[in-house]
Amino acid sequence: MASPESLPGYDVPRRLRILSAVFLLLVAAAVVQWIRRPPLLPIPTPRDAAALDPQVRAHLEAVIDGVRQAPRSAMRRATLGIAYAANGLWNEARQAFLDTARIDPDEPLARMYAAVALEELAELPGAFREFQALTAQEPGFAPGWYRVGECALRTGDLGAAESAFTRLSTLAPDEWRGPAGLGEVRLRQGRAADAIPLLEKSLDLETTARPARFLLGQAYRSVGRTNEARIALAVGAASVRHPMSDDWSELAHHHMKSIPDQLVKAEELCGAGRPDLAVDLLGEALKFHPDHPGLSHQQAMALNQTGQADKALAVLDRLITKDPKAIAPWITRSYSQVLLGRNEQGLADARAALSLATNSSHAHIAAANAWLAMERDIEAVAAVREAIRCDPRNPEIPLELGNILWRNLNDTNGALAQVERAIEIDPGQPRALAMLGFLSLESGNTNRARAAAEQLGRLAPQSAEYRELRAALPQR
Repeated sequence: MASPESLPGYDVPRRLRILSAVFLLLVAAAVVQWIRRPPLLPIPTPRDAAALDPQVRAHLEAVIDGVRQAPRSAMRRATLGIAYAANGLWNEARQAFLDTARIDPDEPLARMYAAVALEELAELPGAFREFQALTAQEPGFAPGWYRVGECALRTGDLGAAESAFTRLSTLAPDEWRGPAGLGEVRLRQGRAADAIPLLEKSLDLETTARPARFLLGQAYRSVGRTNEARIALAVGAASVRHPMSDDWSELAHHHMKSIPDQLVKAEELCGAGRPDLAVDLLGEALKFHPDHPGLSHQQAMALNQTGQADKALAVLDRLITKDPKAIAPWITRSYSQVLLGRNEQGLADARAALSLATNSSHAHIAAANAWLAMERDIEAVAAVREAIRCDPRNPEIPLELGNILWRNLNDTNGALAQVERAIEIDPGQPRALAMLGFLSLESGNTNRARAAAEQLGRLAPQSAEYRELRAALPQR
């Protein structure tokens, strides 16, 4: 009698049984995975959303909605934390970053920013412990060592700061904050001479690092290098210590939606040569704050820069109608009028501003702008001198006067006197140094021109002014 295995077709049901078993194993695995899957985390929301700036609130609601659509997405939780942090909601930001760390334990930025939030909530010892725990678990994470170093400086733990900045310098050799941090440690230890090469190295890595330049000025002063100290301290004065950048910090700018932030962003865009983007940004903000005079005035200034003075004029007319005693719209409208070729009206607007504030240097400069447009250089010079009288510590005004004396009136000596005055106020002013160099060449003083170029090269080696001055110097 034939065995069952030898019967025709016997192998087909056997294969089916194997497939069925595999299928059941997969189902069982899926069930186990589903059972072990962590429950959905609640979404942190602002405690008093109704009190928030309406543009901030609308932006946060959109980000929260994104988390609702994908509640297990670590990146969406992180984005929510970044949005909260960018608008100063640090309690909510900390919770969002802690939730991100629970969803994605391998993301060190989540734990780092949870500690940053704690630091911003004035819980410095707790933040310091969390930064140290993070670097113990992630010894190759450079931003974490930067945070340890900065926090250690704030708590006065110079040993921990030195170790952290040494580690940062090894992990990120192109990051200026490593040697700058070590230089600050040396300064606090009373070792100014040892701090100098570290701080100079920091500036070699990033010439625009004003905090490092200020520290270098302090070190120079301590060792008696007073002339160099004066320049470095002037350039680095009132500097802000921006944290080391990382993938998440680059996203924060997009989420800053408060009115002060919008005004700062618009000013930065105008300064970077993108007033068109500033107009768009301010237009969006004005949808939420249609009657805000600061936003409207900033928009008018940006419109002037984009060549849309007619549109700026319409904005300014509304502002002046609402508040005829506000000085800034009169001044900006003066510039709009001149841009439109209405020079007499521009002068009239500047005078209207001066009638409201006789000591307004900005109003005097607006009057000078109108006089220059009318090719009345002597009157323009007189107006700028009045501006200097009103604001004698502003280095930009004597530079403007020097430029008029030089370019319009061919008064090289008078221009030199004004440039030297500007440098006396601010010895690290790149534009002033460049003008000093060109005026010195014109007056035949090549040595002074070379000295100005050397100083400019130390302060702003990538600037157009430095390249142009170097090109103008005669070959030795």
